[in-house]
Amino acid sequence: MKCPSCNFENPKDMLFCGKCGHQLHLPSAPASHRPSAEEKLQRIQRYLPEALAKKILSQKDRVEGERRQVTIMFCDMKGFTPLTERLGPEETFTLMDKVFEILLRQVGEYEGTVNEIRGDGILAVFGALDALEDAPQRAIRSAIDIHRKIAAFSESLAGDRRIGPIQLRIGINTGPVVIGTVGNDLRVQFTVVGDTINMASRMEAMAAPGTTYVTEDTYRVTKDLFHYKPIGKKPVKGKEDPISVYEVISPKGDMYRPRLGAERMIYADMVDRRSELSLLADQVMRAINGKGSVVNIIGEAGIGKSRLLSELRNRELMNDVTILEGRAISIGKNLSFHPIIDLLKQWTEITADDVDATALQKLQTSLRNLFPEEYVEVLPFLATLMGIKVTESLSERLKGIEGDALENMILKSVRTLLIRAAEVNPIVIVVEDLHWADKSSIELMESAFRLAENHRIVFVNVFRPGYEETGDRILKTLKEKLQVHSVDIWMKPLDESDTESLITKIAHLTDVHRPLIAQIVQRTGGNPFFVEEVMRSFIDDHALVIKDGRFQVMEKASTLPIPRTIHDVLTARMDRLEEQSRDLLKVASVIGRTFLHRILLRVAPSTVEMGATLSYLQEIQLLRQSSRGGEVEYLFNHALVQEATYESILPSKRKELHLKVADAIETIFARTIHEFYGMLAYHYSKAESDDKAREYLMKAGEEALKSSASNEALYYYQEALSTYIKSHGDHIVPEDVALIEKNIALALYNKGDYIKAIPFFDRALKYYWPQLPRNTVSAVFATLSGFIALLLSLYFPALKFKSQPTERDKDAIDLFFKKLKALAIIDPKSFFLESFHFYKNLTRFDLAKIELGMGMFVGASTFFSFTGISFRLSRKILEHLKEKVRKDDIKSFTVYDFSEALHNYLEGDWGAISEFDDEFVNKNLNIGETYWASQHCFWHGSYLLHQGRFELVQHIVNRLNGIIESYENELSILLKFLLNSNFLLEARRVDEALREIEQAIATLKNTGQAQSLMHMYSMKARLYLLLGRPEEASTCLEQAWTMACEMETVPWKLCCYCRSRFEHDLYILKESKQDTGRVVDPAFMTTMHKDMKKLLKLVPKVAQHRVPAYRSVGHFYWLTGKQDDAVEWWSKAVDVGERQQARPELARTYFEVGMRLLEPASRYHDLNGIGPEELVEKGKALMRQMDLRWDLEKAGLQML
Repeated sequence: MKCPSCNFENPKDMLFCGKCGHQLHLPSAPASHRPSAEEKLQRIQRYLPEALAKKILSQKDRVEGERRQVTIMFCDMKGFTPLTERLGPEETFTLMDKVFEILLRQVGEYEGTVNEIRGDGILAVFGALDALEDAPQRAIRSAIDIHRKIAAFSESLAGDRRIGPIQLRIGINTGPVVIGTVGNDLRVQFTVVGDTINMASRMEAMAAPGTTYVTEDTYRVTKDLFHYKPIGKKPVKGKEDPISVYEVISPKGDMYRPRLGAERMIYADMVDRRSELSLLADQVMRAINGKGSVVNIIGEAGIGKSRLLSELRNRELMNDVTILEGRAISIGKNLSFHPIIDLLKQWTEITADDVDATALQKLQTSLRNLFPEEYVEVLPFLATLMGIKVTESLSERLKGIEGDALENMILKSVRTLLIRAAEVNPIVIVVEDLHWADKSSIELMESAFRLAENHRIVFVNVFRPGYEETGDRILKTLKEKLQVHSVDIWMKPLDESDTESLITKIAHLTDVHRPLIAQIVQRTGGNPFFVEEVMRSFIDDHALVIKDGRFQVMEKASTLPIPRTIHDVLTARMDRLEEQSRDLLKVASVIGRTFLHRILLRVAPSTVEMGATLSYLQEIQLLRQSSRGGEVEYLFNHALVQEATYESILPSKRKELHLKVADAIETIFARTIHEFYGMLAYHYSKAESDDKAREYLMKAGEEALKSSASNEALYYYQEALSTYIKSHGDHIVPEDVALIEKNIALALYNKGDYIKAIPFFDRALKYYWPQLPRNTVSAVFATLSGFIALLLSLYFPALKFKSQPTERDKDAIDLFFKKLKALAIIDPKSFFLESFHFYKNLTRFDLAKIELGMGMFVGASTFFSFTGISFRLSRKILEHLKEKVRKDDIKSFTVYDFSEALHNYLEGDWGAISEFDDEFVNKNLNIGETYWASQHCFWHGSYLLHQGRFELVQHIVNRLNGIIESYENELSILLKFLLNSNFLLEARRVDEALREIEQAIATLKNTGQAQSLMHMYSMKARLYLLLGRPEEASTCLEQAWTMACEMETVPWKLCCYCRSRFEHDLYILKESKQDTGRVVDPAFMTTMHKDMKKLLKLVPKVAQHRVPAYRSVGHFYWLTGKQDDAVEWWSKAVDVGERQQARPELARTYFEVGMRLLEPASRYHDLNGIGPEELVEKGKALMRQMDLRWDLEKAGLQML
């Protein structure tokens, strides 16, 4: 355009003359009209990048009918209508053409598609055709670029006062849509799901000019990448409650999302990657020893590739190498050398804020340190590679070098740098996410790999499989050229056990959360990242909350959907498949994660080339083939691949396919249909065929129980119950419900989830036998009736044990006995009441006709001994069955052994307890009896620790730990805590004891074991008294008492509290006596007398506390001046201790009594004929025998 003032010829788009600055006037548009729909479409097509347009058209038939997670962007211009009035339609059209050019180019730059052009704005979609895993990030970056370029354009128009500043408002939301057709005009038709599009529109309307507003859904998945300003809760049309709104401020420091760390509050040690880590570390050691290599770490997103590198960095050998790290980014396909630049910036410590001069200086310094003289030769080329402007003197070196020559010089400079660096120190070069790298970086790296042949360099390439132009290309190149020097590490999914371990490490979950853990294991397919994302989504949705410093699972966890970030990653991979492969995967996804070939063949469309497509899907590791019973079957490599594919199918189509699949299974496998119960249950449930679904859910549950698959069985039965209630409404048949609830109870019981099992036991047993009355008076009479029936069976057995049990009776007996075993652990009061009811029914039948009948009846002994009702009756039962229980009947004999050990332990006849038997434990474990194996360990270990046989006790604790490690049984964990804390306390390993007790308390708080928790607090109080911390002991006792008041407690556990309470009283009394000016409060003495009476009432029922209790009572009388009573109680303590061989407490009693008798005020000079000096020595000698160092140190101080 020629300037009318100076005749200078300006480029046609100039607004002001480039020579004199005179304003240039745009030529008028050829016609006066508003843009037509056709012209708007032409704009979309004109400014869309050619490659993207081709991609859209090539995929337009592939996505119809799919449900997609997309990001919507609305954009419009402030003051469009007044602007039109000021400029007129022709000039407005020309101006807006420039604006739309900016909008369309910036959307296309980030692979978005413009779906609609309005008069002053656009509607754009990211992730509609290609499921971009970072679609929200791309939309926001596009919005930031749009604002920046519009601001520059507006500034160029500053001379035209009619226009004023141009500013856009942008709103963004992320959510689901159903993709419709893709037309030849490149527009995507889609159906709104929920309010995905409306929310984006609301954000745009709410945004201030020049800003971008986003919803909570978009903010949540991009908050680590961008700075945001919270706008607060805002009312939105169509929403009952206000929603959170955020304004985009700017990107954070760089484009790279942190790969590791606690960005959403969770962290866990790496699980089951020892072999991979060892192989990787071996390659580093080879470099240290002078031999290089190229290592490829290949695995799907989230499988643990970055975590493997993190573990490597922590190895000590990494101190002997220089590590250089770079990373490709998801939008970096056309960013030249960007992972190499990232690597070099890390090495030179160049930051994003460094200007060119600073960056050049840092690069120069780093190079000069490597080779002081030659650095000038490589500096300009490396600076060029990194995009750093060089000084005039360095630019002379670059003059005339371009094209291939410049590429060669850059490559040479990189190689020179690496060779020199490797001479100084072995180098490990890591490039992560290499599948996203640009072509130039790949070519440069392929050239550099050859340095590994002769130099101390390890290249570590980290990428996902299935990227032909990057990762797959590198694998092919290395195989062809450097196979001897390359190592491939394929990261496989974790197995179920390791996945469970990872989950529990992340959130410190326990067996109480087994259903949730099983659900996560089932859904995540051994992918650690997916596990973490599931846990993070639970945190985000408040389904996993922190209480008392630990995670607590809320009820809503089981209903939450798969987190979007996982879904997007997987869907992106599906989009790279051609149509036949996608269609076949969809059908397969309806069959399930595992599917048989014959079923797929019957259900899949006839147009699919089955063999070739399945082979391809295996090659790209979406499926893998195996066999089962001679049948060829396939397995989705990742459960979430199957789920993501499945969710892309419309609901109506899913139901249709599920019915077809179920029909195919029933038809093809009619003769072996039991193998497919679970599959049929699933498909009929999804097809909403309720009667068929319940039929197969029950059958599947039965099969699962047979194979001890309790988690799966529980799921099937719970689903069966839900389906039954839903379909029958008010016409429920009690027998049907009882059968389902019985099986739910058994599944929960087998899992060790006793608390949840009890209500289902109760509801099922109502159908079999009359229940114990809930009315207090009636319950007392029923209990008395049961007690009389039991006495009759013991003293007049001819009157009992006559009836022949029916199958229904056997079922009821088995259920009731299992219920009692659970109650013995979690609710002793109910155990007491329910036991009489059980034995009243049991004694009606011939025990020989009932499996484990003898063992069940001998359990009555436990009832009498454990509750402290009668050791005599307990002994009577044991004697009654001693000759009837055979040792080769391992189950019945195990119960007898347990009952006898418990009886003798509590009664105090410790010499009659059989020795701990490792083989006996093994026999029980070999038949899956972790309950009885753990009980044998505990009760045999308990008397041994009180006898001071600590080495054997340690062995037993180790056995319990082994059971826990192998079986993760909740009872085993509880018994280990009880045994080990008692052992450490008795051995006076006080620091270890405190740690064990605190760990036990933390665990028991989460498992609801209130009685055991009370027991632990009581022990902790006693430990604090030993440490001279009475205030803390008092706090523990208050916590224990609070629990004791809320429940009925068996003597064994209550006695522990009473002992600690009295010992606390004694500690306070002793301090008062030592303070001569202090008067003892009479009320305190009254309370202490009551505490002493409670303790003395209990210890006849709990032998382990007798010696220390009698010693403490003697101490009390000694302090209160009643030496005759004191000596009498001390004599009892010594007598019991010697009879029980309770050496630790006997040693302490000898020593304490001896020291008291040596006091000047003592009127006694011996105890049972033994002088005080000899008593002291006897005590110390026993302490030395048991290596009771803490006691010996305390004794030494006391003697001083």
